[in-house]
Amino acid sequence: MKKELLLWLLLLSCALHGAAQTRTLTGKVTDKTDGASLPGVSVKIKGTNTGTTSGGNGAFTITVPQGARVLVFSFLGYQTIEKNITGLTNLDIALTQGSEGLSEVVVVGYGTQTKLNQTGAVAQVGGKEVENVPFTSVDKILQGKVPGLQSVGGSGQPGAVQQVRIRGIGSINSSAAPLYVVDGVPINTGDLSRNTTTANALSGINPNDIESISVLKDAASSSIYGSRAANGVVIITTKSGRNGKTRIRADAEYGTAKPILRSESRPLTNEEFRNLTAEGLFNTGDYPDLASALKDVDAAFGTGKGVNTDWLDVVTRNGQQMQYNLSADGGNEKTQFHLSGGYFKQEGTVLASSFDRASANISIKHKATERLSFGSNILFSSSRQVGPTNGGTFANPVLAGYFLLPAQSPYKPDGSINFSADPQAEFGPGGTFNPVAIAAMDKDNTAMLKGIGTVWAEYAILPGLKFTSKYGVDYNNLEEFKYNNPLYGDGFNDHGIVNHTYTRYFNWVWTNMLNYHVDLKKDNRWVLNLKAGYEAQKSKLFMSNTEARNLPARLNIQYAAAGANFTAASGNGSDYAFASILGLGDITYNGKYVLSASYRRDGSSRFGSVNRYGNFWSVGGSWNLDQEEFIKGIGWLNQLKLRASYGQNGNANFGAYQFDYIWRSLYGYGTGVDTKNNSFNYNYEGSVGSAPLSAGNPALTWEINKPLDIGIDFSLFKNRLNATVEYYTRTTSSLLMEQPLSRTSGFQDFLNNIGSIRNKGVEIALSGTPVIAGDFRWDASFNFARNKNEVISLVSSQPQISGSFIRQVGHDFQSFYLREWAGVDKENGDPQWYKDDTHNEKTNSYSAAKRVIYGSASPKFFGSFGSTFSFKGFSLDGLLYYNYGNYVQDTWARYLQGDGFAGSFNKMAPQLNRWQKKGDETNVPKYVYGGNKNSSESSTRWLYKGDYIRLRDVTLSYSFPQSWLSHAKISSLRLYVRGTNVWTWVKDKNITSDPEASVTSQSNLEVYMPKIYTVGINLGL
Repeated sequence: MKKELLLWLLLLSCALHGAAQTRTLTGKVTDKTDGASLPGVSVKIKGTNTGTTSGGNGAFTITVPQGARVLVFSFLGYQTIEKNITGLTNLDIALTQGSEGLSEVVVVGYGTQTKLNQTGAVAQVGGKEVENVPFTSVDKILQGKVPGLQSVGGSGQPGAVQQVRIRGIGSINSSAAPLYVVDGVPINTGDLSRNTTTANALSGINPNDIESISVLKDAASSSIYGSRAANGVVIITTKSGRNGKTRIRADAEYGTAKPILRSESRPLTNEEFRNLTAEGLFNTGDYPDLASALKDVDAAFGTGKGVNTDWLDVVTRNGQQMQYNLSADGGNEKTQFHLSGGYFKQEGTVLASSFDRASANISIKHKATERLSFGSNILFSSSRQVGPTNGGTFANPVLAGYFLLPAQSPYKPDGSINFSADPQAEFGPGGTFNPVAIAAMDKDNTAMLKGIGTVWAEYAILPGLKFTSKYGVDYNNLEEFKYNNPLYGDGFNDHGIVNHTYTRYFNWVWTNMLNYHVDLKKDNRWVLNLKAGYEAQKSKLFMSNTEARNLPARLNIQYAAAGANFTAASGNGSDYAFASILGLGDITYNGKYVLSASYRRDGSSRFGSVNRYGNFWSVGGSWNLDQEEFIKGIGWLNQLKLRASYGQNGNANFGAYQFDYIWRSLYGYGTGVDTKNNSFNYNYEGSVGSAPLSAGNPALTWEINKPLDIGIDFSLFKNRLNATVEYYTRTTSSLLMEQPLSRTSGFQDFLNNIGSIRNKGVEIALSGTPVIAGDFRWDASFNFARNKNEVISLVSSQPQISGSFIRQVGHDFQSFYLREWAGVDKENGDPQWYKDDTHNEKTNSYSAAKRVIYGSASPKFFGSFGSTFSFKGFSLDGLLYYNYGNYVQDTWARYLQGDGFAGSFNKMAPQLNRWQKKGDETNVPKYVYGGNKNSSESSTRWLYKGDYIRLRDVTLSYSFPQSWLSHAKISSLRLYVRGTNVWTWVKDKNITSDPEASVTSQSNLEVYMPKIYTVGINLGL
């Protein structure tokens, strides 16, 4: 037995020894021109991700398997070289300056382009920057990654829609969101749901399946997308296979999501509410003393029972966060493949809030002959979202967390959930609902299927001339289910309500392109690239829904078929189509001077025969000064490029399908919604009725955007400092706006191309390596965006007031228009407003104060600062996002800080700072039950400065050395801990909501933003 054990140990030792055979190489990397050491050079084993970087003196050490044959050395601004290492132990590598940085390929419209040929404003985000990040969609991840791209989300609901604006807001009534193109397919994005509080079509794409993201910001880069490029273009390229052995990668992450809460927004305790309400009753003059007021408070609100519920704690929670991804890719010179699968789950920070997604990606490319290649890429996912309502609905758990009194309890003495059919009970049918009961008994789910697929073929007709045909599909299927139980809550009066909503978007695009590349004199001096093609696209929408009421009085029967009364059964559809011819090209002389141009003629079904077709174009130029002889001699200057572009593109995205045929004079039949999304019912006593819906406008056309961009790109000190500075201005005219009509026409107004808006600003992007000392390295990045928005013209030049905003020529599109708060009269505690914008006189009469333009919801500037500190295998990464210059409006402050208004609801802690006696200096008026002279009404009192800095991401990781892993046949292993949104600095200490609100900067009692902590592992085989 001992001999057998020794034999097995000997065999195991030999096997481990054979598997662990590695060798160590050392060397130094220098500049071939002057012999200077090059720190930060990437040194990798060819065909793998295993490698290292050179230290401060250019030296490197790398452990490689015995079978390794070639090392790859790459560095920005230098030519990449491959070195055969057979029989070598020490290497001296000299890199040549020049074309490598300029030959870096960037994904642009309908193909790729080298940085040398680039004339437009294109920002690229690599796949490594978006993978394994604890966000449901890529648009959330882009926050702070791209200068000039504003990405904000007013809700922390997992899977919620994110609002993205590139270089300001370019429309008033149409969509201002960018066009998203995935693998060449322009896709439907935004909130495609119809009965869900918030949803996001992009949440169906697993960020781990993304290879790169290109953001096209100017005419030279985006106008090739014609009538849909006015607000920028985001191009997403998914992962595909590569030559070499099959590489397998597994990623796992697990953590927790906690709500971001401000101490200023805490609700009052039972004793605080009791005393404040009694004080408010006393201040009405109806009570002789506080004691008698307290007695009535206890009788009316039950504050003397000894219950002290923190409802905010009841409705919030720490949710689970997890994601798992597995991928494999590889191939040979003829065929390459990529396979991946992933699972993502995130629980929201309040009750009944979650999102989970299962996804897969399959990509294959095959070279059939020397001339013919073809391939396919399919990305699909199935996701499920659970979310509560928002705003002022009594079923909103966030509202309940603030409105419910601390004297109320979520549970009965026997431990059961506290609700009742008795109107006199604590949680009877009326009033704010018990959120614990609603979460347990109601359902609000959305199931989504998403698929994006392409199939393509490429044929080389002649040297330099090839034809490509690609057919793509974007498919979205949403099934929304809402169940309001018959026993309690919104469904009580109707004995239960169940609603099934079905929505299907099917969008296809077929693109056929000729690509021609030629070196005119075969000497690399005059190089011409041309593309021309035809594209057709059609998107179809189908909608249906059923609703039933009067359900069985039990919770396990939740289908419309069980209802006694069917209150809705409808189906509807819509579609739009584009047909386009397009061409683009560039010509380069001697690698120094580049001219580019693009042209697209779009035809759209969204417009009438008068203006169905439109022409969109761009011209651009760049000068690579670093290729000039008089620049090459400047050793500290590695790259210097000047570029400019101008052109015209359009906006045909009306933001809602009911606008697809707005140019027509429309009739409505039966029931539905009109072009303004207002409901109608033309039926009469069981017979179908019809009536005109809109006046129509056959001359309606695109909104026209004309952007100018001037930029400079440079790299200094052997690429230790890289920068891009850009100035832009873009004017959008022919805005779609409602023009008044004579009432004798039967309509109040019609949609016409009137109005214009302008955005102009500056963007700065810096990146570099400030410190390299031995094995220590510090990489840093910074970006800054400043945008100024101005309304240029409106219908009849008349101001337009919309809620808290005003649109007025010469002012920002999102200017607030409110009565200006002047504080509290310290003599009597009355609220005060300025009578007008001269500030010469104050008044305690709300109606006597005039509304004034006061700040904007749009930030003056925003950006980020990032750093990566590396030492041996350790790395510490961080990204700070900042925002400055806008105001955030609290739309629910009148109920929660209204100085006694809506006194039966609980209040926030700032109410404790109210005026109490003569001479008190405070911004909170005297608390009077029922309200104090309209102090709660909308005014600049409820505007807060939106300036903040947030630690968006911080990650500490360790990558194990290859020498430790080789014996286990592992190519890479990385462990990390990450924090997301872990710290926020807010300038205005009075703000009670999260400073990151929607584009309109208005809070609406949404699910709280999460603070996420995770641990993870990345394993490569």
